[in-house]
Amino acid sequence: MTSKERVLAAVAHRESDLTPITFDAEKEVYSALYERLGLKSKEALFDALHVDTWMILPESFICTPEESRKEQKNTPWGYQLRRVAYSGGSYDEVCLNPLAEKDSLADLKAHRWPTADHLDFTHFPQEARAHSDRAVIGVFTWGAYFIASYVRGLEHLLMDFAERPAYAETLIRTISEISLEALERMLTSYGEGIDIIYMADDYCSQQGPLFSPATFRQFVLPYLRKVVDATHKRRKKFLLHCCGAVRPLLPMIIEAGVDMLEPIQVRAEGMNPALLKRDFGKDLCFYGGVDLQQLLCRGTPQQVAAEVKNLIDCLGQDGGYVLGPGHTYIQVDAPLENILMMYETAATYRSSGRV
Repeated sequence: MTSKERVLAAVAHRESDLTPITFDAEKEVYSALYERLGLKSKEALFDALHVDTWMILPESFICTPEESRKEQKNTPWGYQLRRVAYSGGSYDEVCLNPLAEKDSLADLKAHRWPTADHLDFTHFPQEARAHSDRAVIGVFTWGAYFIASYVRGLEHLLMDFAERPAYAETLIRTISEISLEALERMLTSYGEGIDIIYMADDYCSQQGPLFSPATFRQFVLPYLRKVVDATHKRRKKFLLHCCGAVRPLLPMIIEAGVDMLEPIQVRAEGMNPALLKRDFGKDLCFYGGVDLQQLLCRGTPQQVAAEVKNLIDCLGQDGGYVLGPGHTYIQVDAPLENILMMYETAATYRSSGRV
């Protein structure tokens, strides 16, 4: 099977020759792998790791190229980022929420919102053609809740849900309308060759959702259903990223029509892989799963190999699984020996269910 066929078989809950594989990592991990393997390009690295997916992001996905080179960056949505160093690398962290302490609907109206065309998708068709052997994943923007938490500030937004529901509804509707327009433009004009649409929208902590299922139904489910419907109308699959203990929200995520769920953070509450497969495996293709919190960073290569086989046997039964990191980006604390063992095992292991 080709990589594309392998991934699309998993989404359709069909067995394939091998479990499909995905990869992404922090920039420092990419650099270390290039050096270890003597490679110079992302394409060559993905070939070496037997990766079956290829993700394309719009230009100015987070900020413009000019802003991205600054220590403190302005984003089109109005929040600001600051580069923060840590042992082994750096992250851009939110340092300014422009609507914090601005509690009136008039403040929302006065905010300088971006237009949908701040996202540039013009390179999508060419890049999709260049990687047509893999399953091509197109990103349009983050989910409206995720963006709202940056524009408003997470604590303010959660209080809005409880005390200012009209404000929260207006804020999320405003963002989701811009995002949906961007998605429609991408699908209509630049969607050729895209197999899967991706959206990140983190609702959860390690212990559970940050707000109730009733709040999810009121504020999140309406726009989630719209972006999934727009995706399905173009005969593409929808991949939702949500870290943490998302299990209580999965019935509504399935109700919205989501096809695939990333990253399957197995150490979070309620995220036991066997139980997820039993209860939701007929409806969702699971994407990720290899633990980054303890296993990949602290385990031995042998323990990593054993867990990869366990996840393939469990989540991959009857299809419905793409193996990858249990957080979108492999972190710098993961030894290269563990990363390479993860991908070598995934590329060669055939579970007892495959012939």
